[in-house]
Amino acid sequence: HVLTGDDLAVGDRKNMVYAGTAVTYGRGRALVAATGMQTEFGKIAQLLQTVESGKTPLQENLDKVGSVLARAAFVVVALIVALGVLRGQPFIDMLIFGIALAVAVVPEALPAVVTISLAIGVQKMVKRNALIRRLPAVETLGSTSVICSDKTGTLTKDEMTVRIIYHAGQLFCRSGGGYALLQMLTAAVLCSDTQLVPGMDGAGPNWDIKGDPTEGALVVAAAKAGLSKDSLDAEFPRAQEIPFSSETKRMTTLHQTGSGLTAYAKGAPEVILASCINQVTASGVQALDASERERILAAAQEMAGDALRVLAIAAKPDAKLETAAEGMTFLGLAGMIDPPRPEAKAAIALCADAGIRPVMITGDHPLTAEAVARELGLLRNGGRVVTGAELEEMTDEQLGREVEDISVYARVSPSHKLRVVTAWQSRGHIVAMTGDGV
Repeated sequence: HVLTGDDLAVGDRKNMVYAGTAVTYGRGRALVAATGMQTEFGKIAQLLQTVESGKTPLQENLDKVGSVLARAAFVVVALIVALGVLRGQPFIDMLIFGIALAVAVVPEALPAVVTISLAIGVQKMVKRNALIRRLPAVETLGSTSVICSDKTGTLTKDEMTVRIIYHAGQLFCRSGGGYALLQMLTAAVLCSDTQLVPGMDGAGPNWDIKGDPTEGALVVAAAKAGLSKDSLDAEFPRAQEIPFSSETKRMTTLHQTGSGLTAYAKGAPEVILASCINQVTASGVQALDASERERILAAAQEMAGDALRVLAIAAKPDAKLETAAEGMTFLGLAGMIDPPRPEAKAAIALCADAGIRPVMITGDHPLTAEAVARELGLLRNGGRVVTGAELEEMTDEQLGREVEDISVYARVSPSHKLRVVTAWQSRGHIVAMTGDGV
């Protein structure tokens, strides 16, 4: 079976670019395949146009109150008019009295009381840094029983961070004091194009990444260890380079050092290891034998199994451009992830205590989504992970039956998000959606 573009989730399509997305680095050429409403962005707009705006719980309750009052008023008025006529009162007098009584039953002040109450709620929410655009949303938030949240940038920081480094046969976890593995980090920084730039507010220690997020994680890790990219670039200027490509899965740069040109490379572990004949160990540079290669690859696979994006880093002194990709010395592995926000775990626990079910919906890889969900406590009650492809196989009825057992949705599209929310609503839940995803 050959997979077509329609079979693959948007995140799995490797040769497409989409309207509404931002390019972080690189250059390329593309053929326009769709415009306007035919684009993925247009399809989202079309979905939003088809969504019917339902009534809020407050509106439904007010409708019920109105309906009950109307029926009660009709019964009471009919009874009083009938009794008056039976007692010999003129029918027209009793009819006028009944109409006046019916008018009196109508709670004219109710809309004003409800509006004022909601306005006070909006005022209280503003004091807690939450701006409410529609008054009924205040009461609806109080009725929420399920919160569907994006992952990237909402539950996580939206910035790749080096979490684990494998160096000289050992795993090092990141700590507040930075890293002692300066040789490896120096190589990683020199073999990167990403820069640290002052944050938008221009104040304090706020910095932004300009370039690839994965390279940014390496540059930030080096900065925490006291290594400045600007200083390193000035001290060891880049002379030549072999850019990253999807075919080679590596990037190699050559720099002027005191002993001539030194090559630095970073890329997929299996690719970098294939070009290495030595490795740096605690006792110095040693030959890289088959058992050590297997050990390093096993470490890389273990890190990848924990949803880390793994890069290998290597160097070669006295190098030439033609032979830079062979005879290298392996320096180590870096495992990166977009880490959960510290406040997100507490917020999820608070929701659970309040009887609200938090659910993650993301376009990211299932492994990554599951790792973040476990760290945040989203899967502690036995919820399962479902992918967009699996959702496609489910009917709306089947999803409605199983939706309460699913805590994480990965590799989903915007249309899948709509199905998930609709499935929860079909079970009688009030659903909130949070995050920056459309």
